[in-house]
Amino acid sequence: MDQKFDCIIVGAGPAGSMAAKTLAESGIRVLLLEKHPRIGVPLACAEAISCSGLDRFVDPDPEWICTRIHRVLLVSPSNTKLVIRHPQAGFVLNRKIFDRRLAEKARSLGAEVRLNAAVVGLLRTSQDGFCGVQVLDNGREREYGAKVIIGADGVESWVARWAGIDCSVTLGQIESCAQSLIAGVDVEEDRMEFYLGKEVAPGGYAWVFPKGKGIANVGLAVTPDRTPKKAREFLDEFLQKRFAGFRVIESTMGGVPAFDRKKKLVKKNVLLVGDAGRLVDSLSGAGISNALLSGKIAGEITSRFIREGGSSFSGLKGYEERLLKEKGSELRFYSYSRAVFLKLTDQDMDAAVGFLGDYFGDRVVTGIEPIALIKAILKSNRRMLRLLKRLVW
Repeated sequence: MDQKFDCIIVGAGPAGSMAAKTLAESGIRVLLLEKHPRIGVPLACAEAISCSGLDRFVDPDPEWICTRIHRVLLVSPSNTKLVIRHPQAGFVLNRKIFDRRLAEKARSLGAEVRLNAAVVGLLRTSQDGFCGVQVLDNGREREYGAKVIIGADGVESWVARWAGIDCSVTLGQIESCAQSLIAGVDVEEDRMEFYLGKEVAPGGYAWVFPKGKGIANVGLAVTPDRTPKKAREFLDEFLQKRFAGFRVIESTMGGVPAFDRKKKLVKKNVLLVGDAGRLVDSLSGAGISNALLSGKIAGEITSRFIREGGSSFSGLKGYEERLLKEKGSELRFYSYSRAVFLKLTDQDMDAAVGFLGDYFGDRVVTGIEPIALIKAILKSNRRMLRLLKRLVW
């Protein structure tokens, strides 16, 4: 071994950096490895997060807050428009700065952070488990040892595969996403926009998230088994319809997995956090808050495991147990809701937007309980309710 650590974390996104920060705060010797030369680049995120999803983990900082969202525009397939006024709806982040600052915080607490360090394999012990990682560290082959390995390497997680954790998905379990950061557009800086309908994004939706000064993240997600067209083609069409005279600054594509309660988050001494563990809101595709939560819990469980001597890997199972106790019901509900959403017609979506118009009226919303709201939508429509009952029971 070139060096030994208590814990090695693969991937310096929000999940990995939060785990590193939590471990470092407990005095655990931790190595955070990021394969790219810069943290937060390339960007693969729409960058939006709810106020509650952020506040419980970090204090909002103007340096990496692009805009504060006070209103939400929802556009139905038939072009019915609904504006929901919610002063505490959320934020649009600058993830490139946010991710970097979170990793820097972990480093300031004692974590070792290495960039341009691509993990290329796990090292097995002669017994049951893994003793470290193989790394191309700035082009040089290295072997780093660790008692625990945390995979925070995203939807394509190689750590999961090397550990023998099934991370496969079907075409119906993943959303194909395309997004462009565009400039020179007229968007309201405190308002998010969402567009529904099979013509816009079959099996998903389109979004416009303002970043200030005439700049916005514009993207959409489609479910691949619902259309032969690529997400990029749908996005190009949407951009031309929604905007005029825009300039593309950068574009990105990627996949967002649906949560699968059958997937394991722990195997031996390997833990999966964030997108690597499929810890995504299956209905909206949101994942930043769950990434932060899973990183924090993984860090706390790993810290205790190491401080107590860690003679049996069974102590690490507490990560999955605790996370699913706190978030499992919500993640499963969103998974069922997505299954219903995929069966909705455009007319069903029009009806849902109409219901929301009556539900919210002209009042200013002080808080939204997503699960209660979704249940209200489903109960308002007999067809949706029948679909839910058929899928759940």
